[in-house]
Amino acid sequence: MLRTTKSPASLRSTKHACLSLTVLCLTIAFPATHLAQTAAEADWQATTGPAQCQGQYVQPEIPGGETGQIDAAAGGILHIEDGTTTLVKDVRIQRDGRELTGDFATLDAATDTYTAEGNVMLRQGDLLLQGAKITGSLVTDTAALDNASFLMHRHKLRGSARVIRQDGEDRLTIRDGAFTSCEPGDNIWSVSAREINLHSQQGYGIARGMKLRVRDVPIAWFPWFRFPIGDRQSGLLWPSVGSDSEGGTDIAIPWYFNLAPHYDATWTLRNIHRRGLMHEGEFRFMNSYSTNTLAGAFLPSDKQFDDRNVIDPANPGFEKQDRWLTHFSHRGRQGPWSSMINYTRVSDIDYLEDMGGFTGTESEFDRALDRSDAPALLRQGWLTYTAANWRSKLELRSFQSLNQIQPAQYETLPRLTLSGHRRFGRLRTEGLLQATMFDSPDDHDPQGTRLVADLSARLPFRKSWGYLTPGLRYLHRDYRLDDTRPGDGDQASTGTVIASLDAGLVFERSLSWRGASATQTLEPRLYYLYVEQDTQDHLPLFDTTRLTPSYDGLFRQTRYSGYDRIGDANRIALGVTSNFYRDSDGRNFLTASVGQAFHFKDRRVQDGDFTARDSSADTSPVFVSLVAHLRSWRLRTTWEQNTEEDTSNRGYFSVAWRGANRAVFNFNYAMIGEAQQRNGRPRQDEETDISIFWPLGGTGAWSLIGRWNHGWDTGQTIESLVGLEYNNCCWASRVVFRRHLEEPRRIAVTTQGAAPAFIVDRRVDSGIYFEFQLKGLASLGGRLDNLLGNSIPGFTPKR
Repeated sequence: MLRTTKSPASLRSTKHACLSLTVLCLTIAFPATHLAQTAAEADWQATTGPAQCQGQYVQPEIPGGETGQIDAAAGGILHIEDGTTTLVKDVRIQRDGRELTGDFATLDAATDTYTAEGNVMLRQGDLLLQGAKITGSLVTDTAALDNASFLMHRHKLRGSARVIRQDGEDRLTIRDGAFTSCEPGDNIWSVSAREINLHSQQGYGIARGMKLRVRDVPIAWFPWFRFPIGDRQSGLLWPSVGSDSEGGTDIAIPWYFNLAPHYDATWTLRNIHRRGLMHEGEFRFMNSYSTNTLAGAFLPSDKQFDDRNVIDPANPGFEKQDRWLTHFSHRGRQGPWSSMINYTRVSDIDYLEDMGGFTGTESEFDRALDRSDAPALLRQGWLTYTAANWRSKLELRSFQSLNQIQPAQYETLPRLTLSGHRRFGRLRTEGLLQATMFDSPDDHDPQGTRLVADLSARLPFRKSWGYLTPGLRYLHRDYRLDDTRPGDGDQASTGTVIASLDAGLVFERSLSWRGASATQTLEPRLYYLYVEQDTQDHLPLFDTTRLTPSYDGLFRQTRYSGYDRIGDANRIALGVTSNFYRDSDGRNFLTASVGQAFHFKDRRVQDGDFTARDSSADTSPVFVSLVAHLRSWRLRTTWEQNTEEDTSNRGYFSVAWRGANRAVFNFNYAMIGEAQQRNGRPRQDEETDISIFWPLGGTGAWSLIGRWNHGWDTGQTIESLVGLEYNNCCWASRVVFRRHLEEPRRIAVTTQGAAPAFIVDRRVDSGIYFEFQLKGLASLGGRLDNLLGNSIPGFTPKR
């Protein structure tokens, strides 16, 4: 083996006593051989075991050398006086991270060009070219091959062509060729064209005279087509196709515009067969201190929708109505300042149920919108200033109700909060001053302004074996009200004193768990709470609701959220928690808690929103909580048992399993006694929810999708979902059938000579959703991803 490492200039100066006849003899001795493999087969490494891809492309590392030098190795090397160097047998030439291999090569030092034949391969960055013969330049990064194949590692694209030409590091021209992202030997789909230009760095391709083939059958033809071959590139994203019982066939064709590094846009043309033609648009932009999204959708004259709440049998006609959505979101930060805006409005309460979110995007906005079971859309904006020990926040908040049964929520227009904390040795103090203006959508509800001063101090004493924390808190509230009920007055002022004592011990021991060493703690806790009783029945409920009782709630200072109700108390809570930790990594794998409160005085403050009356009970229910993490399993259960009446108030049991290849199993059981539910807003007493995403077979390409959410006291299925997914390296497809209960709707039916009769209508809707993706061209559509993500906890789309 003869090796030379020289620059082009030094190659020109080398002296060799060689004859033309010798060169001819060597050429005959080492003729060009047939191609042993394609570019993709050269770097493909098959794998075993369940996986969507049965192998991967492995790019060998090219040794680095001195910049500008050519490293050449071959079985023989000849040099001619005119500056041409000939290399034969196992030729390998390297320069600046590029490598050329073959059976025979010539280098021309005068023109910096080369020619190679026989099992030729050229590696450069993310690209591998292979063919019988190649001509090009190692200096200008150009090359031309006949009857060749190529591989782009990062995008997993492979192909072949009559002619392949490389121009620079990022541009590839394919003439009379085709490409695909399928595994070697598996051409489920391919794109062929008269000419294809692939720009790997910019991440897009342009095809002229393009044909899309599936199983060698042409299914689409375009005279000119621009398509993305990576993320965030302008071009047509692959359509999503679906169907449901009301809208019929739903086809969405999105086009992505990568306008600049800091802003982009997506426009989607969506045709819903029974409703009409719909337009969706999303514009995203960012700068050094903020990210922003502006989006909207419009469907003129929906042929299937009539949102009238009053139906007159004498005039039942149908009124077509426009459907629309608007959205703006903003998040910003500049020094101590930060800001946020999230505003969404829809034309009607059924919009999200009927249309879902955006179909052609995968933005945070789209994922949030597709939670069509939300009772209201939150519109919120705030501006904050944060310093070392204090923080200020100016906030606006309003809602668009999507549920006619639940009452409308108050809007805060605006709210100003000043909060801070300070330490004086061991003493820790906190303070909050807040002014809020509340406005009600209902003109008959009271509204006005609330001022709050919340001051507290704690003196913690903590050791490794336990802690003791006495605390004192004072709450002052001042109201200026309008539209109050007769006798309530338009002004109110009250102050409340809260005292607490929190104490606990920590015991620890070592043990063995499944043959491994572990540590268990036993942590008893005592919490005394005194809350001064104040008359509050005359105060409105602006932003206050009763918190769900729980084990952690035994150690809270109030049983309500917000400041409109401060529940009186004189009680002691006792609880004990045991934690188990693995010594190998310190992770907690099991936590169990049980506790109960003992009252020294009846409770006088009530909110009137619950039918349950336990204000005179001497003890609270017993609360039990258990959380376990055992390998791929996660178990969580809570239970609330009324010991005085020997009844179960509420319970929750959840089992979740996460396996390899995106496998998911969830089982949830929830129970809530009728007496524990809010007045006028009942829910199922017992409910189960089972959901799975389960790979089938050895390869894991096929997966079963399912969910069954059932209410047992009414014997009614809330939502059922079943489907199949096929997902491999080459293509992916999903088909899902869904049946679910829509949100209840209050309708007034009028008859001549009689008062309107109000009925609550809750329809059952069903639909079939289908999506298809050819990988390497676009990502799977957004709506079905969001639907499965909301229905199956732990589900993650596979790209």
